[in-house]
Amino acid sequence: MKKNCLLFGIISLFVFVVGPVIVAKSLGDIQTKTYTINQKENIVFVGDSIFDWYPTDKIFSDLPIVNSGLCGNKTTDILNDMENRIYKYNPTKVFIQIGTNDIEFEDSDELNEEVAQNIIKIAEGVKKNRKKSKIYIISIYPVNNNLPGANDRHIDEIKTINQKVKEYCAKTDGVEYIDAFSQLTNDEEMLDEEYTDDGLHPNGLGYAKLTEILMKYIYN
Repeated sequence: MKKNCLLFGIISLFVFVVGPVIVAKSLGDIQTKTYTINQKENIVFVGDSIFDWYPTDKIFSDLPIVNSGLCGNKTTDILNDMENRIYKYNPTKVFIQIGTNDIEFEDSDELNEEVAQNIIKIAEGVKKNRKKSKIYIISIYPVNNNLPGANDRHIDEIKTINQKVKEYCAKTDGVEYIDAFSQLTNDEEMLDEEYTDDGLHPNGLGYAKLTEILMKYIYN
């Protein structure tokens, strides 16, 4: 996975948002993430490579963003390190986007339920330990199985997990579901090739679309 992450990092395009202008940049210009930990407010993005490679410090340079995404992460990686990944930043908002690597690397008859429950446990941990935080769970992204990066991830599994998490959010105060899935799919309900180069990770336009989706939640 690390080799794949490095390869994609070299060839992938990222998006900067400067006012209304969207500019694509290569990862080589922004590989080092920088942020300042603030006393009163931090907005934490936690997840896998989709967040790890999202240049939040450049796109949202006016906000106290902490990008806690790590390439290759599964839900269990976050659950086993909640203090360092989330709690220590005393977040006012937490954006969670995780689960696609569980589908790829785990094998269980109850996988969909396990992944959904792990995502819910992450949210519940934040609710318990950082009671003032607003929590947003972003749907697992669709994949495009016509491209090599999707590997063994399948749309039906992703949709099942997303539905379980959506139902949890609908009945839970302080936790909101963000449906990125439906805004990124083509007519076949796969990740639109406009938004990806490998079938899994967003390209420049994909990150531009993600930014468009998240804007109202970040600035609200």
